[in-house]
Amino acid sequence: MIMIRTKTPSKTQISDLHRLQEACRKHDHISLTFPMDEGCIFYLLYDEDSLLSALSTFFNENGDYECCAYTLPSNRQQGYFMMLLEELMKETDDSDLVFPVEETCEDTVQTLNALEASLWYQEHMMELSSSAFLKTGLVKNNLFSASLTFSMVTDDKEGPSLCTFLTKDSPVGSCYLDFRGQSAYLYGFEIAESLRNQGFGNACLYLLLETCFTRPGSEKLKKISLQVSGQNLPAMALYRKAGFQITESLSYYIY
Repeated sequence: MIMIRTKTPSKTQISDLHRLQEACRKHDHISLTFPMDEGCIFYLLYDEDSLLSALSTFFNENGDYECCAYTLPSNRQQGYFMMLLEELMKETDDSDLVFPVEETCEDTVQTLNALEASLWYQEHMMELSSSAFLKTGLVKNNLFSASLTFSMVTDDKEGPSLCTFLTKDSPVGSCYLDFRGQSAYLYGFEIAESLRNQGFGNACLYLLLETCFTRPGSEKLKKISLQVSGQNLPAMALYRKAGFQITESLSYYIY
């Protein structure tokens, strides 16, 4: 066995990481991928030319190390992941290690439970198609519909668009839309703190979705997706009411 620690994996090592990743994703029916950005540290465990297990980590803005690890399905339960984890822990001091996990991957969940890692929180990917919105979307909020408008501004042709909601020319809230072909990613949806719990969230979201899905020139947009914390129950309820469905969930464990 050979263990390699590197911040600059070679082309061969990157290829090996991709093969390991795809073998595990296919076996476990998951979509997570190794973070490969600058600043990542890789721990690679080889048996001759075969990459048996790998762990990728980076130091995030919260002061934690976010980690992703894969072991070939045929080589699991042999302690390979623990070898990599122990090597990582030699240089993380008292920092927490955070593992994003798809709960459908039973091997990963069992491993983290055996380590007595704690479930921190969950994130959900949600999606709404244009056809679903037309069938089951939010009911128009007549209380604000007459006065509520919004503007959409894009600073960069390929960048996200800032949507600002207004009533009588006064800001109510805002969000961002990142258009990607026939889909868009919604994020940063927020209502001014003094106007919350008054129905503006429903009204603004309805106006946004109606504009995106039903106004002239919007017929090419087929779906809108977003990510929301499982702890944000009001937002979850709002998006569900609009017709958004959970398509993927990530659980974050701390060790």
